[in-house]
Amino acid sequence: MYQPEQPIFDEQPKSNIKLNYGIDEHPKSWWTTLYLALQITLVDFTPFIWAASFVGIAGLPETVIPVMIAACFISMGIGTLLQTTIGNRLPIVQGPSASLVSAMGSVTAVYGMPAAWGSIIVGGLLEAAVGAGRLMSKIRKFIPPVVVGAVVASIGFVATKLAVTWTFSNTSSPVYLILALVAFLLALFLKFCCKGILSQGFILIAVVIVGVIGGSCCGVMNWQSVLDAEWFALPRIFPFKDFPGVGTGKAIAIIGAAILGGLSGYIGSMFESVGDYAATCAACDTMFRVRHIDRGIMAEGLSCVVSGVIGALPVTSYTQNIGIVAATGVASRRVTRIAAVLFLLYGLCPKLAALLAAIPRPVIGAVFLITAATIMFSGLDLVISSERTQKNTIIAGTTLGASVMIPYFVTTAGKAWASTLPAFLNMFVNSNIFIAVVMGVLLNLLLNVAFRPKKEREKPDKN
Repeated sequence: MYQPEQPIFDEQPKSNIKLNYGIDEHPKSWWTTLYLALQITLVDFTPFIWAASFVGIAGLPETVIPVMIAACFISMGIGTLLQTTIGNRLPIVQGPSASLVSAMGSVTAVYGMPAAWGSIIVGGLLEAAVGAGRLMSKIRKFIPPVVVGAVVASIGFVATKLAVTWTFSNTSSPVYLILALVAFLLALFLKFCCKGILSQGFILIAVVIVGVIGGSCCGVMNWQSVLDAEWFALPRIFPFKDFPGVGTGKAIAIIGAAILGGLSGYIGSMFESVGDYAATCAACDTMFRVRHIDRGIMAEGLSCVVSGVIGALPVTSYTQNIGIVAATGVASRRVTRIAAVLFLLYGLCPKLAALLAAIPRPVIGAVFLITAATIMFSGLDLVISSERTQKNTIIAGTTLGASVMIPYFVTTAGKAWASTLPAFLNMFVNSNIFIAVVMGVLLNLLLNVAFRPKKEREKPDKN
């Protein structure tokens, strides 16, 4: 029998966080609510990074970035509202993530943008079905933390590779590298030597000071595109169907191999989200229950469908928002909903999207390097916190090693061999995340399930 209120853990993890506002509480003043919501958007103000990541992986022209940034902000607003109303109703912000961006970028590079939107929409429908069908809370036991950790660590590697590529993307003038170094040092200073909103918004503040102000003073900030952009524009349905340079006249294409490739990102995203739900409940001093998983995954899937329709990247739970709750003690669901409305307003202003896209790429790369390192270590931390057995060591080590080195091999010594592979296999061997998910799941099933002693398999599972 399905028991939505059943706790996930035998013993709920305790938190030392002192809450100023619980999930069902809210500030008495609307001005205070608005300020706290604005603070959330400052920390989660990263669609411009993920849009640029997607374009880089997919090999698309940079003219795609401003349109996608605006669409991503709208998708974040809609997704967060869905999560906090019909979803798990936790103070969780939805937004693009490294696992989904990497997977969809690989799909786009091989099969084109129509196939990517088809993959996003079908994948979102399947994710919503997994949540509504209450499957996620049942199958979570087959993908333990050691596998999730290896997948997240490989995501961190992809993000780090992109950050380094952006940092050194323009070596024609030393100005770019100097700005990148200054941005990196300023971001570190803000993150670790400051407190409150300065520390929490270190990405945005460093990018604005060095990228926008510093880039303008050095003459490397492209203001013409910002001046040409409109102040207000409504989102379009399938905006890239006839987009100059990438449009084919076709809105979406349903290709089985592309859908399967996109699902690798969705699988990684779903299990990351389960971990985020657990951490959010701990930070909010709320019991982590079965309904949080199933309703949360359902809402995420529906949000991804919306993302695909309006030309945005698929969304998932934002881990950094847990840090906001921990740092501020504000777990109010109302504050999170107001933040969602602000994201919608950001998306309706193309001039803001053009401004973010015009920032020198080396500056963004240098600041993003800190975030990428955080993602990578959070995965390693999950691996280390798992039970230290020889099997788990082999699972994590092989998964992480293969996901990093196979794509490296097929772009260097094995490039000629990879070019002879069918499109799907070519996409598989070039996708770090796809390899990590498949390798991790198969090795876990092989070593911890199939090769487990008979006596252990016969023991009842507590979950």
